[in-house]
Amino acid sequence: MTLEACYHGHTDQPVIVTGETELDAVLDSVAALEGPQVVQLFVDGDIMKPDLTVGLHGDRGTLRYADEDQEYYSKSGAFPLPEHGEVIYYLGRAEFEYPDDAEIPAADARNAAQEFLSTGGARPACVEWATEA
Repeated sequence: MTLEACYHGHTDQPVIVTGETELDAVLDSVAALEGPQVVQLFVDGDIMKPDLTVGLHGDRGTLRYADEDQEYYSKSGAFPLPEHGEVIYYLGRAEFEYPDDAEIPAADARNAAQEFLSTGGARPACVEWATEA
């Protein structure tokens, strides 16, 4: 199984991820970008399979998991809302808005991405999830 990783600078030509080391390198690249950024991870490059969007910003992270039936968002409440009052991450200029309590520790978001890879696209069990109403 492979993942296609789409993030700022790699939306036209996604990065192919086949193992943990490659995924860590992608996550490091996203974390090094300015501001809150996301990477979208697609199983075998198939948009019809479940996907995981991982947001990273300093010590904070976010997750969005989507399958054919539902969207799920990481849930924590570990961090206060940003000063502007919304949890927004970016892929280039595209905004990804998250529920107020969606920010989790960045290490947890990274662990969830690794679990997504190792399970072939299953919703990671290492974090708490909520569906947005």
